[in-house]
Amino acid sequence: MLENDKIIEEFKKSLSVTVKSIGKSDSIEINFVKESSSINGNKINLTEPNLNLLANNLNYIRADADSIALEIRFHNNEVHDKFLSQNQLSNKIFESIERSRVEAKGSKIFKGIESNIFKKHQTDLNDISFQKNGENELTKAFRYVSYCELTEKKLDGKFNSYKKIIKQKL
Repeated sequence: MLENDKIIEEFKKSLSVTVKSIGKSDSIEINFVKESSSINGNKINLTEPNLNLLANNLNYIRADADSIALEIRFHNNEVHDKFLSQNQLSNKIFESIERSRVEAKGSKIFKGIESNIFKKHQTDLNDISFQKNGENELTKAFRYVSYCELTEKKLDGKFNSYKKIIKQKL
């Protein structure tokens, strides 16, 4: 059991250093939580890894951290806030596209990140349940379609369904 804990602690330390390095920030605080990963100012919450996750989803965990690190590096809150509206759906779509922009920009610089994030999106598209209607599906559609347009990559799985949603809405 102690050996497993040591492996997880070393991975967490490595992930923290990588996020700070990619994000070009030593001032960020990284916490590991049971919930989904999130970012709030200089506080980053990454999903707590366990040995099973490390063995089966190492690249997925790294992609999640990479995406957040790229947001720290390339996202500008002041510019972002200028384009927010009173419409929550518009803001969610805008934030989805911004996340794709940040990931695409970072993927052009870091080939390892490019691979990790692409595989994460592919896994997500294969695992999520698709429902044709709803704000959440529209937001996901913009997320995955904008990512593919910005990276010139092609995702499989439910991607074509999301692409159809965008075509219908636009």
